[in-house]
Order: sequence, then C-alpha cells, then structure tokens
Amino acid sequence: MLPERDEVEEVVESFLGGRPGADETARLRRALEERAEGMKAALARAGDAAERARTERELKTLARQIEALAREELIAEFVEDSVRATISSSHAKPEEREE
Repeated sequence: MLPERDEVEEVVESFLGGRPGADETARLRRALEERAEGMKAALARAGDAAERARTERELKTLARQIEALAREELIAEFVEDSVRATISSSHAKPEEREE
C-alpha cells in the first residue's frame, strides 16, 4: 500500500533539505525572466551611457541568477522524481517489481 500523498511530500521536502521544490524554483525563475524582459525594454529606452551601463550590469546579474535557478530547478525535479519513484517501487507488490 502506497503512503498518503502528504507523507510522500514530507519525505520529498526532507530530501530537499529546506530548499524550494521544482515548482517554486520555476516560479522564481519565470519571475526573474519577466523582470529581465522589462529591463531589456528599459535598456532600449535608456537615455545616457551611465543608465545603459547600470542596466546592462543588472541584466548580466539577472542572467546569472536565472541560470542558477534553472540548475536548481533541474536538481529539485530530479530529487523529487527519484524520491517518489523509490517510494513507489518500495511499496509495490513483489509480483509487480521488476527483476
């Protein structure tokens, strides 16, 4: 018998060690991507060189943060999927397990 969904999610959260899950990380990444798009538009409207330089630096920082979140999202998704698969296979009936 498979454990309740809440129990599985507790185990997943435990394995994530307090880090956000894949869904949460994806939301954060998308928010930064939207912010970057807004900054690109602001860059196109920037009036002076100092403003352009500042906006370009901020865009580079956002790009690094987006890249880091994308990696974290993949890691979290892998951990979540692995934990769920392990729980599922450990609760399968002996005749359902692969040999």
